[in-house]
Amino acid sequence: MRIACLAWGSLVWDPRTLPHSRPFLEDGPELPIEFSRVSLDGRVTLVIDSNAPLLRTFWAPLEVDGLEAAVDALGRREKIGPNRWVDWVGRHSLGDPEPSNGRFSGIDGWLAARGLDAVVWTALPSRTPKGTLAVPSLEELLTHLENLSGDALVRAEQYVRRTPRSVRTPHRSRFESQLGWHPTESG
Repeated sequence: MRIACLAWGSLVWDPRTLPHSRPFLEDGPELPIEFSRVSLDGRVTLVIDSNAPLLRTFWAPLEVDGLEAAVDALGRREKIGPNRWVDWVGRHSLGDPEPSNGRFSGIDGWLAARGLDAVVWTALPSRTPKGTLAVPSLEELLTHLENLSGDALVRAEQYVRRTPRSVRTPHRSRFESQLGWHPTESG
């Protein structure tokens, strides 16, 4: 079974323990991606956000023995507890009626065109600075980022700057203009 993992944020530049067999490629399916989640460490991270514009994602083949092993590997890399994998690790096998954790057109066609049998992705929900599982406003996110300091500020800025240049979202444009957090050379 050929299984891939989709990515759009830190997985691209920091896959850590993810058992991928080559670097991430830039021709994944288009998904609605935005900086819409405040992580526990203060970063504002990219997640699937149904209100966001469609952006081209990245993907890499995984070296795993099956779909459950792929879910396990991604869940562990993302530090998602096993009891949340069903909700926060998306998956789709070629021919399934619809993907888990979101309705995305074109996944089957994308899988078939690449000779893949299945795909997994991080499906963490949006979260506000107060920890509510909801889509935060851009103003909430900017206020949150402007109030960070120390290591939290460094991590937040690095995440935005290291996000691949091709991941151009409305929020990123505002972070760049208001905070000066432009992509790094490797981003």
